Amino acid sequence: MRKVPEHIPGPTHVAAAKRILRYVAGTADQGLVYSRSADSNMANVLTASADADHGGADDRRWVSGWVVMLNGAMVSWASKRQPVTAISSTESEFYSVSQCAMECVYLRRVMALLGYEQRGPTLIAQDNYACICLTQGAKMYHKAKHIDTRVYRVRELASGRQPQVKLWKIDGLHQPSDLLTKALPKEAFTRHRCTIMMMGWRQASARGISTSREQ
Repeated sequence: MRKVPEHIPGPTHVAAAKRILRYVAGTADQGLVYSRSADSNMANVLTASADADHGGADDRRWVSGWVVMLNGAMVSWASKRQPVTAISSTESEFYSVSQCAMECVYLRRVMALLGYEQRGPTLIAQDNYACICLTQGAKMYHKAKHIDTRVYRVRELASGRQPQVKLWKIDGLHQPSDLLTKALPKEAFTRHRCTIMMMGWRQASARGISTSREQ
């Protein structure tokens, strides 16, 4: 969907636009449904996921995708081309994580104003081990010496006596924000969509579709 408006309309792009409209019409019964977790420790607790993938051969820029979830469905998300040209996957992932962390900080403040102050750091799922090491302060000069210093703000958020975010390793097959970075096979697309949309998950379960929440 993101690529369609980037080109001068032609037969191929019109066909792609019609396919998008058919998808929207065919999924009109799906939406975001928030349901309080049976686990009292997870009720009204923010969680997040951040990922990045190569955006194409036009300008060699990567695409950031992240999602923040609350009570079973997403409350904030983004899918955008990065403003800088990353020269490694670690750099692109770290940039995406930094953007997600900033959003988590904002939503934590909103939750506190509503009377639901977050007791611990917000967990951000990430599938790049080197990126996780960078946020923890690991000295990986060959991978990090060229990264813009402003993204190191996430280190401050993930450290100290009261950290606001914390990265944890997740398998790439179960990375829901992967849905926001590139085109996926139907099975993977459905699995990730079901993860971030409670209604989609319920309907998929009723149809016998395997989802990451059931695994």
